[in-house]
Amino acid sequence: MRFAFHFPLVSLVCAVAMAQPAAPPIGLSNWPFDEITLTNGAKFQGLILREPPDGIEFRSVSRPPGRPTVTLTSFLSKAEIAQVKKLSEKDRGVLREKLAELDPTGEGERKRMESLELVPADWPEKPGGAKMYDSDYFILVSTGTEELTRRSGVRLEQIYTAFARFLPPTAKGARQTKIMLATDPEEYRALLGNAKLLNPAVYDSTTNRVLCGSDLTRLGAELQSARVHHGQQLAGLDRYEESVKKLYKGDELARHLRTVAAERKRVFLTDVNNGAKFDTATGKMLFALLYHESFHAYVATFVYPPLKPDEVRAGTGTGELPRWLNEGLAQVFETAVVEAGELRADHPDKDRLFRVKDWLKGKKGGPLVPLGDLLVTGRDAFLAAHADQKAESDRAYLTCWALAHYLTFDRRLIGTKEFNKYLVALNSGGDTKQAFAKLVGQELPAFEKDWHIYLSRVQTNGTVVR
Repeated sequence: MRFAFHFPLVSLVCAVAMAQPAAPPIGLSNWPFDEITLTNGAKFQGLILREPPDGIEFRSVSRPPGRPTVTLTSFLSKAEIAQVKKLSEKDRGVLREKLAELDPTGEGERKRMESLELVPADWPEKPGGAKMYDSDYFILVSTGTEELTRRSGVRLEQIYTAFARFLPPTAKGARQTKIMLATDPEEYRALLGNAKLLNPAVYDSTTNRVLCGSDLTRLGAELQSARVHHGQQLAGLDRYEESVKKLYKGDELARHLRTVAAERKRVFLTDVNNGAKFDTATGKMLFALLYHESFHAYVATFVYPPLKPDEVRAGTGTGELPRWLNEGLAQVFETAVVEAGELRADHPDKDRLFRVKDWLKGKKGGPLVPLGDLLVTGRDAFLAAHADQKAESDRAYLTCWALAHYLTFDRRLIGTKEFNKYLVALNSGGDTKQAFAKLVGQELPAFEKDWHIYLSRVQTNGTVVR
């Protein structure tokens, strides 16, 4: 929201052989793969590791929609292989780099968290009551625990890097966005001041600030306490290991060292599980909010800053995204998987998609906002100061999401030259509906019909039933 106060082999084969979504649009994650077809018709995508005379050692790669990438290395005998399609050495090198950047255990994120430099910062009415992290695209100021602040800083670095790959920066001399993360409801209300909104996070374009509020004090404190306890346990294990090395030799020493190794593994797995639980608890409470509002801040600051009509006509730039598309894309990316420095928004959000399908059938709410009305929707449609405004706000949000997803993944228009021409026409004073019709190459009624058909047929994995 923006406001203007402003496996077993058989299982693996089945998983890989399933229908795959179409390749994502330019700028989103799109990895090259070696492909192997077996004599039974099943296909593998992944990376050929070795090719001895009797077969192929293969690292299969599965990218389930909405979930992190999974890999599995197996050996395929020559007798069961029907066909092999190899990448060029250049593309194979790209794939190796991508796979090396995956972080299935979370250890890489932990190291990045530890490397962040945090400094004390002031908070309204609380001098020195916050922590700050300074990045190229943003400045994070948080009242949360050090654990929460570090994790938020790392995740924001990842999402901004992914945004930059999807829509490269165009604005020169843009200033960083200040992201204010309040972990107490009263702190958040104080940030909003006189703007009494129900929205849990907002982007204030006039000050280039993201204001985000979540009641995460207890969760963050519990996670940090567990981290400290685990650190003490590991330090104790280090001391114990040094002592047994002095006291024992041979088999007896090996027995004690196995015990130490097993205990270290237990502590590590507990740490990973705690982090996973925290991620689940904070996914919608925090990181989805941060991703959503950060998208608004990124495009408005670094890619499509607002311009006056005469500036657009003079060729200074394209001007800003229309409100409906800004809100729609922010929703698309708030549920994206971020890995290896890329966005994987390769699937429709399941909950939103099911609601849209129900609405198109006249069930459980709706209908969607008519296309002609949506294209001229202003900022007020997305602000909810009272409960009776929330239903209409939710309707506008869901319709925007559905249209942004269609334009991005089926029509593949976002970020193209034609899209930039659309923004220029829109922001230089052109007719809103005519500009959109020219972008999509259809009159609005025909486009709206095709759009609704797509929504009725698209599946949760991104495939479309024709």
